[in-house]
Amino acid sequence: MESTEAYGTLTFPVEVDLGNADTIDRQARALLDSGVPALIIDLSDCAFCDSNGLNVIVRSQMRATELGVPMWVVLPPRGIVRRISDVTGLQRRVAIAPDIATAREALAPVRR
Repeated sequence: MESTEAYGTLTFPVEVDLGNADTIDRQARALLDSGVPALIIDLSDCAFCDSNGLNVIVRSQMRATELGVPMWVVLPPRGIVRRISDVTGLQRRVAIAPDIATAREALAPVRR
């Protein structure tokens, strides 16, 4: 977890499943509730993400929407996590960037 005046970043670990999804969900909620102006969820290093991880992303998006906080998910264009995202239609629910720089650039106008 990282927080700057411009955005909060939550980096997913290599594997996300039932064993750690609740902890990650609490971290996302803590960032959002801390008043960050934007949230980036970074899955760049995540090699496995089951439905529990996807639920963390969807719940984070719902909370971010409630708070009026823009959110981007960093998801590389290749790999099993991207495939799972594509199959489940995650990109219809959240904004997806191929890398952290693109997400930060997209959020640049959000700075308050």
